[in-house]
Amino acid sequence: MADKQNGESFIGNVMKYSVATWLGFGITGVALLVKGFLPAAVLGEPVTFMTYTASLMNLGILGLDQSLLRFYKEPPAGADGRGLFGACLVFSGGFMVLLGAVCSLFFARPLAALLGLGAGGAGPALIPLLFVNAALYMLVRYLNVLLRLEGNIRAYTAETLWMQGCYNLFYLLPGFFTTKVTVLALAAILSFGVVAIAFGYKIMAGTALPAPAQLGGIARAVLPYGIALAPAQILFTLNSGICLSFIGNYAGDAAQGLFAFGFSLAQLVTAVQAGFSTYWGPYVFANYRDQQERIARVHDVLDLLIFGFFCCLVMFEDIIFLIFPDKAGCMPVFPLLMLGVVFNILCEGTVYGNSIARRPWHDTVGIALGALVNLGLCALLVPGHGLLGAGLALAAGNGVMFLYRTVTGQYFYRTIVSYTKTLSGFLLAFAVTAIGCVFSGHFLLKFALTAAVLFIYGTLYRFQLQKLWNLGLAILRKLTKRGDTE
Repeated sequence: MADKQNGESFIGNVMKYSVATWLGFGITGVALLVKGFLPAAVLGEPVTFMTYTASLMNLGILGLDQSLLRFYKEPPAGADGRGLFGACLVFSGGFMVLLGAVCSLFFARPLAALLGLGAGGAGPALIPLLFVNAALYMLVRYLNVLLRLEGNIRAYTAETLWMQGCYNLFYLLPGFFTTKVTVLALAAILSFGVVAIAFGYKIMAGTALPAPAQLGGIARAVLPYGIALAPAQILFTLNSGICLSFIGNYAGDAAQGLFAFGFSLAQLVTAVQAGFSTYWGPYVFANYRDQQERIARVHDVLDLLIFGFFCCLVMFEDIIFLIFPDKAGCMPVFPLLMLGVVFNILCEGTVYGNSIARRPWHDTVGIALGALVNLGLCALLVPGHGLLGAGLALAAGNGVMFLYRTVTGQYFYRTIVSYTKTLSGFLLAFAVTAIGCVFSGHFLLKFALTAAVLFIYGTLYRFQLQKLWNLGLAILRKLTKRGDTE
């Protein structure tokens, strides 16, 4: 009985921090519709611009958003939580300004060509805009973490929704009226600026920086931890950015737009996980000593939900591409893009051991290996195979990253109860990927084969299915009882 109550409480807390995610799912859906209706040739460069905005944000922030998350309750050098926030913002902001000035003044043209934004025309002018956008996104990200840590759920939810709108939707809307990527870039900067001012004004006014003598001690505590974790954040956007750059340079704007749409569609899988991870990270750090059994159970449930959603998307992807027929060119590689995203998501349940053991460099090594595999395979496959080569590169790179980080994370803190069951689940996921790619365009056959794999997977995780069902019924009965009382 106590275990059921604890389970309900845990689910309730996850749902509380998932409100922004599920509301944001609507924003993501609208953004996907916009991307579907925009011509592929118009879509490619703006999405690449925003992808590298996120990559530069994660580079410039130096991983200090993770340091703020880790040390907020235990601030170094006598600083309080707000003081730690201010110090991290100063460190990241100074680095971002320096990096942006150097790249914009001396390397704008080659950097634009390297990123697939074009060496001529508007390409070089986009580089300073890229850094301004990344700096504003960085400030918005810091504010989001602080609101979460201070328990201001209402403001956190509102700010998260605006942030998702800025990253996924608002910058695309001018695309219905103009094909100039500079206009879309300026729209992105404006949207992030509005959010930064709206939510940052009171927070910045109420934040006092630590004394200069304290900044050195804070830097020694937070910078090594943050920098070691920074590649983990960069990976989620950099890997797709690498693919977009190679496709833009070797296959053209239309193919770049197709990949951008397919990857955005694949990101729908993150709707199951995003709100969960907001609550999960702090929970693991606070309870890893005495809640290992629950943490392991959650890993199994996460596997079940993510792989189940993965199978459903493969089963019904044809319907999506019937709605957007001009994007059907990415359907044969769509399962590969989803598999790459799934690898990223499942790290949430397997790699915390590296952080718990204060060995975050293992994450860095794993991410570096994954990025190198992706880069190498893109260089090898994209010139000859276009979208298919990019999809294979992304899935393989993320797979290598997941494997290394999971092996090291499990060594320090085990969360996988049954390696056999987890491995079987992955083999079934590979089977679904192969079915989706090989039988692309054959809806009934692909549907039947994927449904069979999903049935096998549900049988494999029948205990977790039963537990989720019982928890759902218990929560429903509780809500119904509360409604009757009122």
